[in-house]
Amino acid sequence: MKRLAFLKTALAALALALGATVATPALAQTPPTKIRFAHAGPETASQHLAALEFARLVKERSGGKLEVQVFPGSQLGNDSTLIGAVRGGTIDMMMAGSGNFSGMSSKFDVLDIPFLFRDPAHAYATVDGEVGQRLARELEPHNLQQLAFWEVGFRSITTKNRPVTRPEDVKGLKIRVTPNPTHIQAWRLLGANPIPMPLGELYQALESGAVDAQEHPVDITYAAKFYEVQKQLTLSRHAFTAMPVVMNKKKFDALAPALQQALLTSANDAKLFQRQLNQKNEPGIVAELRKHGMHVIETFDPAAFRAIVGEAVRQSFVAKNGPELLTAVDAVK
Repeated sequence: MKRLAFLKTALAALALALGATVATPALAQTPPTKIRFAHAGPETASQHLAALEFARLVKERSGGKLEVQVFPGSQLGNDSTLIGAVRGGTIDMMMAGSGNFSGMSSKFDVLDIPFLFRDPAHAYATVDGEVGQRLARELEPHNLQQLAFWEVGFRSITTKNRPVTRPEDVKGLKIRVTPNPTHIQAWRLLGANPIPMPLGELYQALESGAVDAQEHPVDITYAAKFYEVQKQLTLSRHAFTAMPVVMNKKKFDALAPALQQALLTSANDAKLFQRQLNQKNEPGIVAELRKHGMHVIETFDPAAFRAIVGEAVRQSFVAKNGPELLTAVDAVK
């Protein structure tokens, strides 16, 4: 009987050992949580390169527990489609110009007021500080968790064949704009005909003549090959567009705090990576645009443009949202 009891104990111990042996590899092979991150930008644009850097950092900092899969070039839909998909949870993350979020909160329009920012440092300090935090909180009731503000950047106008140096030069132009009331109002005040359109449709519209002009930072103008259908570039830098990187809030909240922090820290570092990349590459990109046949006007006096649109657009924002947010932007050092 003693021997039988001993044998049963030994067999039980062996079974536990075997179970542990089987379970350990299973735990080690637990698949990572996949995060689908979509955007509309071209693969060579800085926002996509920053997204790849973000994916690398997240994998490293999460110890492989998170895997970010990046889908550029409107593969999963245009900006408005992606926002709806992330809110609904069918896609996990996306990024788009700040104006695309104004339908959820018109306060986002403050960032798109023409000639609002003194320089890039002013724009970055605004979105990285209290103003940016207040805007991020506006998205939470819409099931969006903002991770960081990346950038579309400072916008410059291109046309098919008309150089732009004075407000009169844009009168009558059919210009593609974002679906943003602030941008639309500004171009109408200048006498242009603004046409909202997704980025993925813009090249064909320029090629066919459905629109005459567009305005993007030079890296997107280059990456999207707009130089093939536009021959005039004015470095107007007339407006800055921030780019919120947002995630489905329910999915974010369900992650362990350490994984949430990996996402937040990586998004912030990728933001800095993108900004440095844009600053470093802009002179070379302008040179490349010239090589591709674009006539580049580098000297631009914004005074006449600002006189027409600046105060009028500011007052429209204040009438809808009050003066507090705009005052806070002006006060940023």
